[in-house]
Amino acid sequence: MKITRKMAFGTAAGVAAALSLAACSSSAGTTDGSSADATDAAAADPVKMCVLVADVTSSEALSFRDYYTDYIAGNFPVEFVYSDELADAEAEKTAMEGFIANNCEAVISFASADRPTQLDMAEDAGIYYAVATGALSEEEYETFKDYEYYVGAIGPDAMTEYQAGYDMVQHFTAEGDTEFGIFGGGVPYYLEMHIYRAAGMLAALAEDPTTSYGGATEMGDILGKIYQDGTIKIADFESDVYTLSGYLETWDFDAAWQASMADMIAAGPDAILAVGTGNAILGAAVDGTGIQIGDIDAYTEDNLVAMENGTLGFLAGKFTSINGPIFAATLSAVQGEPYRTAEDSAFALSQGYWEATTAEEFQEIVDADNVDTPVYDVDALSPFVASGASYDEFADFVSKYTFADLVG
Repeated sequence: MKITRKMAFGTAAGVAAALSLAACSSSAGTTDGSSADATDAAAADPVKMCVLVADVTSSEALSFRDYYTDYIAGNFPVEFVYSDELADAEAEKTAMEGFIANNCEAVISFASADRPTQLDMAEDAGIYYAVATGALSEEEYETFKDYEYYVGAIGPDAMTEYQAGYDMVQHFTAEGDTEFGIFGGGVPYYLEMHIYRAAGMLAALAEDPTTSYGGATEMGDILGKIYQDGTIKIADFESDVYTLSGYLETWDFDAAWQASMADMIAAGPDAILAVGTGNAILGAAVDGTGIQIGDIDAYTEDNLVAMENGTLGFLAGKFTSINGPIFAATLSAVQGEPYRTAEDSAFALSQGYWEATTAEEFQEIVDADNVDTPVYDVDALSPFVASGASYDEFADFVSKYTFADLVG
């Protein structure tokens, strides 16, 4: 069953953020362990690469930024220019206008309120554009894949998102848990990644023969019901084994939202299954209740503390240097060697999460990949920056993203 729908995701805040052009300059020095070629590269005239961000305060956003501005800029000829926090499509448009006026040679986007407008603006201006830790919808990809200046996207595709939700439920049911709450985040905004994660959760539960969601037990049918309803209806969940005792969505934080959160927690589920930002939003509220959170987020200090104290029981997380390959592809394009598919289209490559269920696993991941010693270091990325590598070689490099692939 083919499910496509343009994402209609926005926040309640309609504030157009002013563009901040405080550049994070590249350095002639290199970080420890870098190659001699990197020293020469860092000394070259830097490429002005601009970054659109919807978040400037979370530990995930800060670690991603530090990786670019501290490590990447110290080893490659690049100067990063970051936008302010972009709350909506109009703010993104304003930031893009500022980037174009300030002669940016490429844009890497972490902001997704209106990617089509971003893509059109970049194409019209003749500057390269890439999507980090994300993906275009099927419809959007078909529309923009042949744009000359669209580099491509590297991030979890829909099936990777589905698998993350599925794996989360598999972890908790293997522990003997049977009662769950769900935090659906952007489901009512038709945020594709949240819908697929939620569908994975429900499909995992529906593997029990007594369990169904509105009569649906298969992925396509569950997805279809969520898209049709624009929400998750716990009254439609039926099972002799499992219970859905509460559901919460959006980030309204008003009195009604707070009451719904309180009701979900008061029901006392074994775990709350979050499509994202679960610990950030619910961690303090469940602390000390014995309820665990399953989350799809990032390897941050706050999440480590939550896993250490037992609040966070499962994390499918983005690691610090996950955005290394999209940077390499973007710089390669600027330097005259863009990666294009056999059909001469922009690429759409999947990259998924690293999972942790204990503080020890979490710490092992943090120790293996951080700003100082990233898994996507200069030696790993340099062969894919205007070095003659083929698209197939680059795609194979990106496909080996698991902890076992990169750390061993």
